[in-house]
Amino acid sequence: MGYELVDVVAPEDWAAYHAIRRQELFEARGRHGVYDPNYPGERLPGMYPYLLRHNGKPLGTTRLDINGDGSAVFRLVAITASEQGRGHGRVLGRMVEERARAFGATVLLVNAARTALGYYEATGWHRHEWDESELVGIASDCVQMRKLI
Repeated sequence: MGYELVDVVAPEDWAAYHAIRRQELFEARGRHGVYDPNYPGERLPGMYPYLLRHNGKPLGTTRLDINGDGSAVFRLVAITASEQGRGHGRVLGRMVEERARAFGATVLLVNAARTALGYYEATGWHRHEWDESELVGIASDCVQMRKLI
């Protein structure tokens, strides 16, 4: 079966998407009770939530926001803790890059968690300030980066 990057539309995919994000991006970082699965930004035009499955098992998430200027933002990347360090993030990154190129993007942007800088730097990302106003809330301690694709 291998890997598949699923457009999050089915109720069971939304449930897995939110469970992974809530656990890995919020609760694992001490942010209990603040994750909002009904955040309206998840379903706006130009925003594409994805679920990474490996052999049918959901293990990663991200959202790709297409800006319309040749850039896209790789948002809220998460791999379940039990699967981290096994190359799944690299697969997710490659698959999302393919999707971004299909939308006409030539540049990817990210607000990278400091704990993930090694991953991003090892996969071709470079530090680049692209919108300081993004660095609030859960992104307040992030480092902005970009990657030409």
